[in-house]
Amino acid sequence: VLSFCRPLAPQCLVATLFFLGHGILGAFLPLLATQVVGGISATEVGFLYFIAGFVSMILGIPLGMLADRAGKKKIMIFGLLLSSVALAGMAFATSYLWLIIVTISQSVGMAMFSPASMGLLSDSVSSQRQSTAMGVYGGLCEDPGIIAGSALGGFIWSAWGPQATFLTGAIAAGLGVVVSLALIKESS
Repeated sequence: VLSFCRPLAPQCLVATLFFLGHGILGAFLPLLATQVVGGISATEVGFLYFIAGFVSMILGIPLGMLADRAGKKKIMIFGLLLSSVALAGMAFATSYLWLIIVTISQSVGMAMFSPASMGLLSDSVSSQRQSTAMGVYGGLCEDPGIIAGSALGGFIWSAWGPQATFLTGAIAAGLGVVVSLALIKESS
């Protein structure tokens, strides 16, 4: 059991940190949009979500292929960095166009991080434990990050406002970079 948990623990922490920002984005992007753009319509907010999903869908496969060639850890870290910058950009957004740009950037970061981290996880556990590792990763790493992001984001938004909320997501993704550099090993 210990040999199974050892490679999973740092990746789980990184995923939780990354998805904390994703939970903040998913829950608080509409509120941010209403503050940045007075009188924004539901259609315009929906368009931001469409862009986010569309970019991730279109780039997921090519960026997964890039991770296979360039190195999963490296692409995962670039995805974390890009997401961190995008979330910080959301904290200081001043227009709808700026929200579109940072939403696209965050989605590119997601499209880089997700396939690279899953591939790295797959490489780090034996073939007999692949399904278990994926279940643990999703249920104990990704989901808690999203839930914590939504809950923590609500607390931070109420106490300190939208900038602090999105900067928290940026800091979490940045900490994911630090943990990745320090603790995650990529097998050759």
